[in-house]
Amino acid sequence: MKVKTKAFGEIEVSEKQKIHFKNGIFGFEDVYDFVLLDTPDNSPFYWLQAEKNINTAFVLINPYQVYPDFKLNLEPIDKEDLNIVDDMEIIVFSIVTIYENPVDITINLLGPIVINKTNHEAKQIINQIENYTTKHPLFKKEEKC
Repeated sequence: MKVKTKAFGEIEVSEKQKIHFKNGIFGFEDVYDFVLLDTPDNSPFYWLQAEKNINTAFVLINPYQVYPDFKLNLEPIDKEDLNIVDDMEIIVFSIVTIYENPVDITINLLGPIVINKTNHEAKQIINQIENYTTKHPLFKKEEKC
């Protein structure tokens, strides 16, 4: 299947790359079908592109790569919504907010995206872990002496 993307133009994607959000993503509740794309050069970033809207796309990263101590509080209702039987079925991503100055780039640990890699169902959840916000720095800022 061909998809028009914001970042890569029109590309061919496989069924394995299709992701379905039953309730959409916060702020985009009416967009349900996306494709998950790798970025070139073994980058840690991924691209979540709406199938039918070229202008709806998100940059994602695995939060564990940035914050190895990241905790995910997946409620039973979330597991039920995604038909998760085994925690090994899930993949977790955080949405990246890009700013002109790379030092200001943030990731959303409060609202991670959880994907069941078996059935390709996805959900953005509210991670009920204290101190998580939508704007955690991607890069640690150097301390000034």
